[in-house]
This record gives sequence, structure tokens and C-alpha cells, in this order.
Amino acid sequence: MYEIQFIREGVTAKAEAGESLLEVMRRAGLTPDAPCGGNGRCGKCAVKLCGGKDTVVKSCVFSVCEDLIVDTMGADASANILTKGVSHDMLFDPALRQIRLEVPPCPAGESTADWKRFADSLRGAVEKGEDGKAAARRLSAAMPASPEIASKLGPILKETKGVVWAVVFEDAEADVRTLTVLDVSAERQPFYMAAFDIGTTTVVGYLLRGEDGSEAAVASRMNPQVQYGADVINRANYSLEHGMEELSGCIRAAVNEMLSEMAESAGAVPEQIYLVSVAGNTCMHHLFLGICVDSLVHAPYNPAVAEPMILRASDYGLRISPRGQILMLPNIAGFVGADTVACLVSSGLADQKEWTLLIDIGTNGEVVLGREHQMIACSTAAGPAFEGSRISRGMRGAPGAVNTVKWENGAWSCTTIGDQKARGICGSGLLDLAAELWRTGQISETGELQNGRQIVLVPASGTEDGKDLALIPQDIGELQLAKAAIAAGVRLLAEKMNVPLDEIRQVWLAGAFGSFLSPESACRIGLIPPELRGRISAIGNAAGEGAKDVLRSRAMWKRSAALAAETEFLELAGLPEFQDRFVDELEFPELEEDRTE
Repeated sequence: MYEIQFIREGVTAKAEAGESLLEVMRRAGLTPDAPCGGNGRCGKCAVKLCGGKDTVVKSCVFSVCEDLIVDTMGADASANILTKGVSHDMLFDPALRQIRLEVPPCPAGESTADWKRFADSLRGAVEKGEDGKAAARRLSAAMPASPEIASKLGPILKETKGVVWAVVFEDAEADVRTLTVLDVSAERQPFYMAAFDIGTTTVVGYLLRGEDGSEAAVASRMNPQVQYGADVINRANYSLEHGMEELSGCIRAAVNEMLSEMAESAGAVPEQIYLVSVAGNTCMHHLFLGICVDSLVHAPYNPAVAEPMILRASDYGLRISPRGQILMLPNIAGFVGADTVACLVSSGLADQKEWTLLIDIGTNGEVVLGREHQMIACSTAAGPAFEGSRISRGMRGAPGAVNTVKWENGAWSCTTIGDQKARGICGSGLLDLAAELWRTGQISETGELQNGRQIVLVPASGTEDGKDLALIPQDIGELQLAKAAIAAGVRLLAEKMNVPLDEIRQVWLAGAFGSFLSPESACRIGLIPPELRGRISAIGNAAGEGAKDVLRSRAMWKRSAALAAETEFLELAGLPEFQDRFVDELEFPELEEDRTE
């Protein structure tokens, strides 16, 4: 056994001879960045071995054979994560409520159980309704007794002379309501709900106050599963080879840490959180629940489960109220998941009178075209280029990332996030750079650089590591693959619905990349068809907003199932014309009115 010191994090770990340094970092809880899944291709997991002559090595292929002092060189833990979305007015009518009850005493000479008297009082209060009128849906007669709740009832009823506050979850199916009692107390207590958008790259959590649905706290972080690969295929393959435990365990641990962080920020404790909603793509959904992802990586690439689910949080390791519940939003298809459904919930796309295009550009791109409950969706293998992976000097949107680029007066003009020295280039900067290269004729329509070698964007004097920040031909190729996948998906959806592009009146960009990219650059290189110029707007973290909406409204939770069911899925890989359309979209579109030398 050898001792490995990670000096930047202040962590020491033991390692066996021959074990890869990446495996040691994972076991030590450092969450290394390994977009290629640890296959030695991308070099993003590089670390510095300190002592004597410092050496930089790829941690995934470096085998431990001695004690080491390691500098992880500050991976992108500080990445800027989008938490805001476009909110909208809605009726606050949650499934989670706190109700004041007056439970009558047991009559002398009788032996009526505390639970029965409590349940009868609760049933009467719910059926009567908040306004004193009879409820529209009848209440299920079944209200199974809970040993945990029953054990607390006696002392509370004695202390308060029959007054008890009950935290209740109401599950409404058709015209029947089922009540689950989650907690009881002698006095009214603060209670909370939490919504999570579990993305492939980032995780965002929101803590909501139970009494009015207002936001009490927000937390975000990188998805710890990035250490097993930047994309869902790498992660799925890892789980099939090594089991589900590592991937499921690390995301659940991250959610628990965020729950504690948000509760502390709000002056609460996690045990006061009673309901959690989760939205994520199909792979993230399955990995969170510990569902085998075999069906996602083999044809016909279908989900193991698509239906919405209400689950007990403790069964999945969430440290909230012991009887707390999870709302898992439904999936649409193998690679169009609950995050897309959440976007549909919050955006109201199904209610639009004009054809509207919703595009969520991330590691996996999802596209929905629809209006008035006519919706069709597809998944595009955009790859992680826009997240900085597979780009030679690519990085996520963190301080030091080049995020805007212009060609001015014969030279490159750039900005970086935080106005720091350049560390690399993120997706929006890469998009701008390609658009400027095309506009100024420095690149051919097929993606060949004019000088054939590289473009020095930021000279060594302006970079953090003292080396030129340059774009190489392979980087252009990765960008072309990503933009062609998105563009081909958009055009094929429109053809499937017999909708000319000029009839699409709105284009909504969801997610972080969509919020920060330049729509002009996106159209100039053909990521978004140029015909859609002037119709593009960003709607922020729409998936996160949808995850909050289903907590605030029983109707929205019910609607999520309807939206998933009525959205048609178009499997692009199964279309004979897809490959030809994809190849066509690899080229940059001719825009003579833009072209300047």
C-alpha cells in the first residue's frame, strides 16, 4: 500500500500497487474530471506529480507504484451553473399540506383508537375542503395506520387537548384522492419541499417553503458522475461493467449534501423536508433510482420505466423526513427524459397557438416541436463539445473560460468569465470563434482552416498557464459533429410534421448553454437553421422550473404524465434520410450578406 497526498484538497488516501491514480481519486471523494470515462483519450484528468521535477500525467493511465504528492491543478469545480429559469403565474395547490385538526377524546366506556379518531378527523377536514365546501374528488376510504405517526399521537393529543397539526401528502388519481400522513406535531411547524434538476453535467436544487411555495434556498454543483464520463453512454457502460452502486451512490450523496446545505441556509433541518421532485434525462433518472440501464445502450434504446412514480425517499437513501416522498417525473423515450417533460411543464409549449421549437443543447441535445398539444421530440447525439470536452483547450463555463470572441481590426478580441487570464474556451466562446472564422473567410464551408494548422486565439502572455490558447483542426471537426446533429434533428422534426421552417414562429433555448450562446453565431454556423433568425429567446433552466412546478401544483404533476404520453418520439437513427441530412449539415451555410474579409 502507498500513501497519496492530494495537496490542493488536503486529502490523503491509500493506494494499492498498480491501481490507477484516477481510481484513487474517485475513492477519496475528489470527483475528478474524466469526460472520456477514464479511457486515456481526453487528457482532462491530468494532475501534477510534485517533488523533484514536477510531472503532469493522465491520472486514468498512471499506475501507482510509490508514495505520491499530487496537485489536481484545480479542476472546474467553480463552474458557473445556471439556476434561474423563466417563471410564470400559477395556482398554488400542492399535494403537500399542513392541516390543523381537532381530534375528539375517546368517549368514556369505549376503546376507540387514537389513530381512528385522528383519521376520521383528517378525512372530515379534507372532504370539507379549505373553503368549507365539499371537495370535488372523493377521498379513498383507505388510510393505513402508521406506527411512526401513531406513536406520536397519544402524547400530542394529551398535551394539546386534542389539537394536532398533520403534514399530509395527497395523491390524486382520477376522481379519487389518497392521503398519506407524513408527520404530526403539537404546533404548526415550518415544512419544506425540494426540487432537483439532475443534469448530465450539473445538478441544481431548490428548497421551497411548504406554506406558499416560495423559494427558500438554492444549491448547485457539478454532477459527481462526471468522473465516470462526460456523456450518458460512458456512464451507462461503466455501470454495466462495474455495477450501479458507484454511480447511484455518488449522485444520491450529492443530493443529500445539497439538501443539508439548503436546509441550513433556510434555518431548517433536512427532516423538515417532506417532498422531493426529481427531473433528469432518462439515464440520470435510471442511475438515481438504481435501475439497470442495459435497455438504454442496446437497440431499440428504450427506457426501463417511463411512468411517473411516487416513491418513499428513505428507500433511495435521501435523508429527509422519515416518511418523505419522491416525485419522479416521467420519461418520454430512451434519450428524451424527464428533464424534457419538466421543460414542457414550465414552458407551456403545448398551449402555444403557433409552432414553437424547444431546444435543450447539452451533452445530449433534446428538441421538441409543437403547438396546441401536437408535439414531437427527438434526441440528438450532440456530444459534449459544447461542455468543453473533446476540445483541445476546452473547458466548462468557469472563471477564466473564453466566452465571447470577435475578429476586429485583423486580430482576435476575447472576453473571459470573471475577466481572468484565459484558462481555456467554453461552448459559447467556441461557437463565436467558429462563426467569426466563417464570417471572415478564415475557414472553408467544409471546416478546413485557412492556414491548415491552428488559430492562436490568446497568446501565451494572456493565458493562465503561459501557453498559447489555440484552436486546432480537430476542434472544428468536433464542433461540426455537434452542430450537425442538432440542425439535422430540427429539420427532420419539421419535415415529419409538414411544417416549413418559416412557419416556426418561436425558438426557445433551454439550459445553460442556450442561455449564454449568441443566437447570431448559432445561426451563422448552422447550429440553428438560419431561417429561424430573429425568433430565438432563452428560457433558462426550464427543467428546474418544471421540477418546482410539480411541487407547487397537483395539476402540474398530473399534467406531466399527460405531456409525456402525448409527445411523439422520432428515432432519428431509424430514418433512412438521417445520415444524408447529418452529412449535409456538417458544412457551414452560405450567408453572403454576412461575409466580410
